[in-house]
Amino acid sequence: MNLSLTKKLSKVALLLSFTFVIIPSLNAEQRPLEVTDIMKFKQIVKPQLSEDGQWLAYSAQPDRGENSYHLKSTSSDREFQVEHGTSGVISADGRFAAITISPTLLAKEQADKKAKKKLKNSLEVITLASGARVTFNKVEAFQLSDNFGYVAFLSEMPKDQEKPEQTDSTKESDAKQTSDEETEVKLFNKKRTNKSLTIVNLESGEQQVIEHVDGFSFSNKTPYLVYSVSTKDGANNSLKALNVKTNKTNVLATKANASFNGFSWNNEGNKIAFLQGDFTQEKDERSHTVKLWQSNKNKIKTIKANDKQAANWYVPETNKLTWSLDDERLFFGFKPVVEKLAEIDTKPESIDDLYNIEKLTEGRNLQIWHGEDPLIKTNEKYQLGKDKKSFFTAVYHVDNNKLVRLADEQLISVKASNNENAVIAKTDLNYRKLRTWEGFFSDIYIVDLNNGKKSLVAKKLSSYTDVKLSESGRYAAFYENENVWVYDRNKNKKRNITKNLPVSFADEDHDYPSKVPGYGIAGWLEDDDGVLVYDKFDIWLLQTDGDDAKCLTCEIGRPNSLQFRINKLDVKQDYFTDNQRLLLTSYSDELKNFGFYQLNLADDKLTKLIEENKKFKFISKAKKADKLLYTREDFNEYPDVWVADLDLANANKLTNVNPQKDEFLWGQSELVEWRSNMGVKHQGILIKPANYVEGMQYPVVVYYYRRFSQRMYEFNAMKVNHRPNFPFYTSNGYAVFLPDVHFEVGTPGHSTNKSILPGLQKIIDMGVADPKAIGLHGHSWSGYQTLHAITETDMFAAAVSGAPVSNMTSAYSGIRLGTGLARQFQYEQGQSRIGASMFERRDLYIENSPVFFADRINTPLLMQFGDIDDAVPWQQGIEMYMAMRRLEKNVILLQYEGEPHHLKKYPNKVDYTIKMKQYFDHYLKGAPAAKWMVEGEAYRESK
Repeated sequence: MNLSLTKKLSKVALLLSFTFVIIPSLNAEQRPLEVTDIMKFKQIVKPQLSEDGQWLAYSAQPDRGENSYHLKSTSSDREFQVEHGTSGVISADGRFAAITISPTLLAKEQADKKAKKKLKNSLEVITLASGARVTFNKVEAFQLSDNFGYVAFLSEMPKDQEKPEQTDSTKESDAKQTSDEETEVKLFNKKRTNKSLTIVNLESGEQQVIEHVDGFSFSNKTPYLVYSVSTKDGANNSLKALNVKTNKTNVLATKANASFNGFSWNNEGNKIAFLQGDFTQEKDERSHTVKLWQSNKNKIKTIKANDKQAANWYVPETNKLTWSLDDERLFFGFKPVVEKLAEIDTKPESIDDLYNIEKLTEGRNLQIWHGEDPLIKTNEKYQLGKDKKSFFTAVYHVDNNKLVRLADEQLISVKASNNENAVIAKTDLNYRKLRTWEGFFSDIYIVDLNNGKKSLVAKKLSSYTDVKLSESGRYAAFYENENVWVYDRNKNKKRNITKNLPVSFADEDHDYPSKVPGYGIAGWLEDDDGVLVYDKFDIWLLQTDGDDAKCLTCEIGRPNSLQFRINKLDVKQDYFTDNQRLLLTSYSDELKNFGFYQLNLADDKLTKLIEENKKFKFISKAKKADKLLYTREDFNEYPDVWVADLDLANANKLTNVNPQKDEFLWGQSELVEWRSNMGVKHQGILIKPANYVEGMQYPVVVYYYRRFSQRMYEFNAMKVNHRPNFPFYTSNGYAVFLPDVHFEVGTPGHSTNKSILPGLQKIIDMGVADPKAIGLHGHSWSGYQTLHAITETDMFAAAVSGAPVSNMTSAYSGIRLGTGLARQFQYEQGQSRIGASMFERRDLYIENSPVFFADRINTPLLMQFGDIDDAVPWQQGIEMYMAMRRLEKNVILLQYEGEPHHLKKYPNKVDYTIKMKQYFDHYLKGAPAAKWMVEGEAYRESK
């Protein structure tokens, strides 16, 4: 304890001398950040361009406070702002914008649970040409028509309309219903809608209201609005189509107690697919069918399965109806018919029933964990939840009225595709047991769309492997065993197409004890003319025979440590053309800056468009105009949105959402290099404090995980959360250090200090860091690293560790509560990097567990855990706390009740942010210890 007291006294002296120098250097026009300042910084959410490129729309959302929605002209100063706007859309014709307005934060937080349910959103529609605005209150869902100047929205019907008053005669009549009728009405009323649909002509202002509507959808290219009606008694449930131009309504279907949902228009907007079911079939989903309505013929077609399919499969209500881009195919899902076990009534009806073994045991609460189970029970439960929402994909060929099943109980995962001939499918059923200790694997197939024939591409690929199908559906390109392969389903053969190339297509920085992943496949050229793939730096054009390979960026990429990646300008484009101009993002692995380049596939010409000491990020391209959206940022520049032409000419900054940034002291980042204890080159980011004085030593907060040097030109996320906010610290007299960590398999704990301690010595030698005032912070994996680091060194004046593993031997056979997965795979193959089971290398599990070496810790430690942590069992924090407490070490554990791995409740996030800063202020700057640090806090009942 004398050592701790000495440190405290030295920090008091440091604070006095430190304050004397810093205060006179403050810029009078700028001030340090406070926690409440962080709350008010805004984030741009979902920026989008109108299809004609004339308008930018986005939501500006503070960490805490009121949102606003913005519409900004890309070619003039015109701008609209909607207070409390959270999201919005612009019509395809660019004439209207519709914005959702939420209740105020104050109203939400003042309301109790009952009152919160009554808070409703509003809707504001703006006519962009005139600026006219109209607002609609209590809106629950809306849609803006793309080309016809209408908006439709659902709202709750008034109570007097929802429940009309009953006369004595109707009450008497109702009372005479049979029990079967009562049951049917009860089931129906559970789902009966009490919503009305309001349709508004935005040019004339005319409105019409339709009652008891439970779903609706505008066609994107024709003037039709389809909606479903659920009447109170269910007798006149119907599906209708309104032509908003002629105001004529077609009744598409009418059936008692019918339900209609899952609306999906084709791309031409002249056909809509939907599900028709029955509200009374509450426990049996097999009432649903998929139907198509064709507007120009006003006909409905039912998609029927053949007798065998219909006997064993049904269409579930939880489904997704997806059209191919050419409108020739419709994808949706089936589920197998599973006979439900009869339920036994466990309630005894007689004395004999008290001794009825069958009834007694039927009421048991039991889960049997068998050693041969494919999944452990917790993960099986999680998987069951996913399976309830999933289905087995089938495809309906519209022109020839043909239905083909693509997935089944063995081949479980097939996603809709625009490929005319085939789809990629996968199944992990053979490898589910391996989730426990090795990871996620799948067998990959090509499935023919015309006949459902399956062709095996590869076995036991990582489930995250990128597999791309060629345009003809004949070839599939994928990464396996450190190379790129092409499978030819016509010949049922696969070929390694990178084995003779002079570079690696495997991750050159992989430091896990698992199979090395690749860098990904950009996509195929049209007509199967080749496939574009990535190595660490460059883009290659490879042919299916593997004999002709061309590097498209090698003259600039690898020689300059410059990484190129393709930005997809058209999200619906599945294949590149051989004369296409591609927009590339560049990233310097050495300098950490970004840029944009253009690659012309016609002549392989690579042109630099822009490259600066900034981070550039592509957002999107206007659908019908040559306009790009992107962001530009660095540590001092927020990533506001810019618009430019395709070659980045005429670039214009459109947003400025945080003008208050100039009010605050901030800091400046720079790249630092050093050699680790093993002689390996390392990099990191040193963020010097605001008003840095050359030659003066500063307290330092170290924050790390794995590789952070790529954040050199990133604006720090201005949020209050489990991380130290960098500008918050640098504006308050700290330096912040973000060092890279290079791990060694088998000794991940030791790797931390081997990497970061020489980096700290570097910034000490630079004259920036005060060697007696360095704090260490980590969360989750780096929380573990923090615990391990302080068992090996006394270099840190204080450490903060959030949600750390402290004991690998107990965590090894634990469970991740969020997914129900066993943790063994993480230690053997994943992030913990041991590379062996605990039974093979028991010594490594002990050696890498900080709890066994808690007696060596002299650094004050603050730990934070949520006690329903779904990733790291919070008992790991208890183990470390109990060990240090028994050893009479300086330790405090913050237990946030009802919180997961990352704090979610705002009061808790604010509290932890303040406590973290108080902790570092005390041990690094000598500030007086906060009361909770000295006295703790008595147990309090949860509110």
